Amino acid sequence: NTLTIAYYALSLNTANLHGNPFFNCFLSAVVEMPAYGLSWVMFRWCPRRLSVSSTLFAGGLFILIIQLIPAHLVVLSITFEMMGKFSVSTVFAVVYAYTAELYPTVLRNTAVGACSTASRIGSIIAPYFIYLRTYSVSLPYILVGSLTALTGLLSLLLPESFGMPLPDTISHMQSFPGCCQKRPYVITDNKEQESAAEEMSLARQSVTQN
Repeated sequence: NTLTIAYYALSLNTANLHGNPFFNCFLSAVVEMPAYGLSWVMFRWCPRRLSVSSTLFAGGLFILIIQLIPAHLVVLSITFEMMGKFSVSTVFAVVYAYTAELYPTVLRNTAVGACSTASRIGSIIAPYFIYLRTYSVSLPYILVGSLTALTGLLSLLLPESFGMPLPDTISHMQSFPGCCQKRPYVITDNKEQESAAEEMSLARQSVTQN
């Protein structure tokens, strides 16, 4: 929910930025293209937990820094907002595939669909964050930036799935290494177990016959 709040709040807030609103909307759309490219690179070669936490924390930090910029430096404030949108868009693309890796095969489709449905709550709430501008211009940035940075820190507690086999059952999912546990689980094929048991039984039969 926090991720969707940040993504849609920054997208909807583009019209409130100083300068040409059409150009700002154009920038907001263009900045997502390299973000999706970076998300592919990070998902292919970087640990999942590090990718999610670093981009979320960076996005929240960029949003919070906007409040420290003087009002006359319009270009700089827009730059930091686009950098925040870039970070949030990157993690927005990574988190979908990361979610699929965390859940076992027996629940993967249902779990990803349930998480995607629950995230729609954030997209519904996002416009109300923008409406807080009527009370204070800085309030939406403070709330969105704080929630995003806090979520980036909390995401360090998630399991790591990079370079690990996908879990097939719930028991495999529970064995994922978390923040403190670092030993990866090993999935053993049932067919391999059955063949090993058959070989052992045949060996015992040959020994008894001899």
